[in-house]
Amino acid sequence: MNEKKPYFLVADDDPVTRLMLCRFLEKIGYDALGVKNGAEVVDRFAERVPDVVLMDAKMPVMDGFQACLEIKKQPESAHVPVIMITGLNDEESVDRAFAVGATDFVPKPIHWAILRNRVRYLLQVLSAERQLHLAANVLESTAEGIVVTDSEATILTVNPAFERITGYTAAEAIGRRMSLLRSGRHDVAFYRHLWHALTTANSWQGEIWNRRKNGEIYPQWAHINAIRSPHGHTTNYVMIFSDLTASKESEETLLYLAGHDILTGLPNRHQFHERLGQLLAAAQREPGSMVAVFLLDLDRFKMVNDTMGHDVGDRLLVEVKERLIACTPSQATLARVGGDEFGLILPHPKSSDDLVTLARHILDDLAKPYRVGGMEFFLGCSIGIGIHPLDGEDVGTLTKNTDAAMSHAKEQGRNNWQFYRNDFNTASLARIILENSLRSALDRQEFLLYYQPQIDLRQMRLVGVEALIRWNHPEKGLVSPAEFIPLAEATGLIIPMGQWALLTACRQAKAWRQAGYPPLRMGVNLSGIQFKLPNFSQQVLATLQEVGVDPRHIELELTESIAMGDVAESLGKLQTLSQSSIRLAIDDFGTGFSSFGYLKKFPINTLKIDQSFVRTCTSTPEDAAIIRAFIGIAHSLGLRVIAEGVETEGQLAFMRAEQCDEIQGYYFSRPLAADAFQAFMDSWFNDKR
Repeated sequence: MNEKKPYFLVADDDPVTRLMLCRFLEKIGYDALGVKNGAEVVDRFAERVPDVVLMDAKMPVMDGFQACLEIKKQPESAHVPVIMITGLNDEESVDRAFAVGATDFVPKPIHWAILRNRVRYLLQVLSAERQLHLAANVLESTAEGIVVTDSEATILTVNPAFERITGYTAAEAIGRRMSLLRSGRHDVAFYRHLWHALTTANSWQGEIWNRRKNGEIYPQWAHINAIRSPHGHTTNYVMIFSDLTASKESEETLLYLAGHDILTGLPNRHQFHERLGQLLAAAQREPGSMVAVFLLDLDRFKMVNDTMGHDVGDRLLVEVKERLIACTPSQATLARVGGDEFGLILPHPKSSDDLVTLARHILDDLAKPYRVGGMEFFLGCSIGIGIHPLDGEDVGTLTKNTDAAMSHAKEQGRNNWQFYRNDFNTASLARIILENSLRSALDRQEFLLYYQPQIDLRQMRLVGVEALIRWNHPEKGLVSPAEFIPLAEATGLIIPMGQWALLTACRQAKAWRQAGYPPLRMGVNLSGIQFKLPNFSQQVLATLQEVGVDPRHIELELTESIAMGDVAESLGKLQTLSQSSIRLAIDDFGTGFSSFGYLKKFPINTLKIDQSFVRTCTSTPEDAAIIRAFIGIAHSLGLRVIAEGVETEGQLAFMRAEQCDEIQGYYFSRPLAADAFQAFMDSWFNDKR
């Protein structure tokens, strides 16, 4: 597309000069129209506004000075330059020409090269002025706020939209830093990222929260550009921004309507399922976390709705909502999931007793009479209860099963609650909670090792220690091994737990040895599930090598049932361990097969008599005889004997009389934490010096 030629209006009463001027302008690429006096200039100006007026100062009818005055009265002439061409060189005429609005002054005789360059320069200035005028109009009329700052973010100019959006007038803003608008909602990292983008890419755009003059914090969408000099130095910043308040409010309104029930204002089914999905995902990331779901269906509501009309029904539903809110724990989510159905999500239930208490509370509150429109109504409620992960690990399964529990509650005569599983009770939920907590206990470092001393009876010397695992539950405190060991074995968690126990015990044994204590035999219990692992022996040897502990100071304790399962396989594993100088003990001897024939085949070093026999050795002759036989046969096979659970002076005397090698029990010490056992050793060895 060809660019429009600049249009010159030329006035001179001399026809030759007028013609030469027009030819000259056309030759250098412009359009020109010649007239013979100032009056014609005024008339032609009204018909078509020229880009430049070039006229003689002295002309008949109307001279150039008067013509300039007349055309400058017209609004279209504000940006039209006027060049006076005259032979008058006195200062008074020059001053008069500029006084009436002339832009430039060219004397006669005309120097054509000077005129050409002056015209071209004037047109360049004119173009720049028009661009600035256009930019100023855009700046004034745009709906977006615009602010220009210097390189230090000091405000230089703002547009009316800036004033309207921020509440600051131009006078209040100019000269102040952009921090004037800062909301305090963004952290240092946000602004660091913004300035990094301006420094490296010369621009940044995004959502930013700023503060109006009245203190209101509001969202903006802003685009900031850095203006640089030819040498690359930042000279200015320009920010163009729009107010997102209305769109944010519309967005929030739409989101609210999409996720909430209009009548009650509660979350709807969609929002209920979305929230449940979030909680289930969180529960799966945090083993031990559980989620309970209640689905409630109002009994007899349909009859009220059909007979009394929807207006009454709606008022009843609002009243039901208010009563449910009063019952609902603060951390729970309540929703209306259907016409007369409500849902409740309760994270982290502690026991089924808590859930039952909540269900009864809801039933009692909803059973109270309702007064609507001067009439009294009675409603019941059927509640189904589902538990994640027991009744479903995803939203679909869990809600389907909970809905089935609600249907079962209706079948049982309504106005009652039912768990999805009929046999569900407090004990089973407590077991599930404990199991889930157990799954995360190792990661949370909740396990501890306690240590119980083993004393040589002949020399009354501390010769060994048994490492006993304990679970320090964050809420229950120390949990009995009788509770969590069977759970760990049933779930397979005993494998990582046992590996942790062996590693920790070996590290402790090495630490005590490096601290200067005499070498003690460290006994570590093994589970049958651990022992059955194909590479069990290699894992044990690798752990001892990793820690750097002497295998001669480690004794692995197995029960009879472990060792005597698959005899050939057990024998191979035990021989591998024994050949590496690891000691082996049969724990709780007398409670399993008690087959001495197998003991001759296995590389066993120690028998540990179960405390159930020791407890009654001084009062029950049969138990005393059994212990006596165990000790005699064990010695005949070259095995040492440790009696567990020695608590009294009489039990100690009995074991010494029967030549039991070592004892372990409360008589000398309960199991102790590592630091407490170290204090026990300090006391023991000091007393023996």
